[in-house]
Amino acid sequence: MSTQAHHLLQPLLLTPSLHLRNRIVMSSLTRNRCIDANKPTPKTATHYATRAKDGVGLIISEGIFIYLNGCDYEHTPVLYKEEHVAPWKMVTDAVHKEGGVIFAQLWHPGRSQNENMPMLRDANYPVLAPSAIPSESGSYHLLDGKPPHTRSPTAMTKTHIQEILKQYTTSASLAKAAGFDGIEVLAQGDFLVHNFLLSRSNNRSDEFGGSTKNRTRFPLTLLEALTSVFPASRIGIKISPSDNMGDTASPVSETTATYTRLIEECVAMNFGYICLSRRGVMEDGKSVERPEGMELDEGYDVLETFGGLVRGKKSGSETKLMVNYECGVEEAEGLLGEGKVDFVGFGRPFICNPVCVLSFFFIFFSSSLGGFVYVWERDCVFVSGREKDKGECGLIFFSPVRGEGTGFRIAC
Repeated sequence: MSTQAHHLLQPLLLTPSLHLRNRIVMSSLTRNRCIDANKPTPKTATHYATRAKDGVGLIISEGIFIYLNGCDYEHTPVLYKEEHVAPWKMVTDAVHKEGGVIFAQLWHPGRSQNENMPMLRDANYPVLAPSAIPSESGSYHLLDGKPPHTRSPTAMTKTHIQEILKQYTTSASLAKAAGFDGIEVLAQGDFLVHNFLLSRSNNRSDEFGGSTKNRTRFPLTLLEALTSVFPASRIGIKISPSDNMGDTASPVSETTATYTRLIEECVAMNFGYICLSRRGVMEDGKSVERPEGMELDEGYDVLETFGGLVRGKKSGSETKLMVNYECGVEEAEGLLGEGKVDFVGFGRPFICNPVCVLSFFFIFFSSSLGGFVYVWERDCVFVSGREKDKGECGLIFFSPVRGEGTGFRIAC
């Protein structure tokens, strides 16, 4: 890689009033370390502030549950009461002090829950989903011997739908009060918004199920509702057309139709950005095995399939495109240089490396030494309730190892 001006390090005007100092994004990373009644702690603020100080262009917060009826992990943060604002304000203030920009990722797990989870159980809430179709993915790790997720989710009524839309807008209002610069809606991973998009998890016969138009109705209705809090230009959505989490893989024909409509509508409504995750295609450099009938064509490329819907956007739209998952520094440079994306999300490299952006500089100016693979320590990854600092705030030295290819091969 040459040592000329690098595309990742170029500034980006996300909105007319929101300037990103570069095109490197710290993607959402669930940590399970909000041990104070699911509120951020001073260590949480330090964790984000160090990444902002390092110079990352945009930080997407860890997923934040919008209400008690959508809590999937014991120590993952929430934002649905006034008392949650001050702890999050501590985080955003710390990020802004370092010149950073931070969006809140709003999250409802949908059918990917277990009714025995403490917050869900104590509040006596059912597991809500578009349809009464159980999930085959994931597990709640404190419930040894229990099914991974509920076997009998409750199909949402229209009243439930309106309640959850209200919960999202309330959470967004609290995020704004807490100083977040914008919000990102999580719409992948076998969680609620994703559940509505898939015929495998949505067999409703009303206006929220059945046809492609109807299955995209809930996400689009939600996004429109959120514009009552933040302008559309400060709202992003994270999607993964190729996602295969649990039993979420879909036939290519359905995937193409569903996400084409969703993306085209988001672009027409001028939302800030679409984060296009490539999960389900490659994992650690290897092709992902998918169920029969859900296989992807050889050489399938999520970005090539859907990216043009954003980059070739309708006249007047300012919607930006972010790519995420299994994207190395070298590939990111190429995609930006070719004009295929506007910015790039990196996840796992940020978990235990508060100088990740500095590490990018190391890669840029050390390519003559050969390829590098980023090595990250699993002991630094989230463990429910972990209180020790390792990987959260302190410096974990960047340890590049010679390997094939240049840059971060591991990213989420």
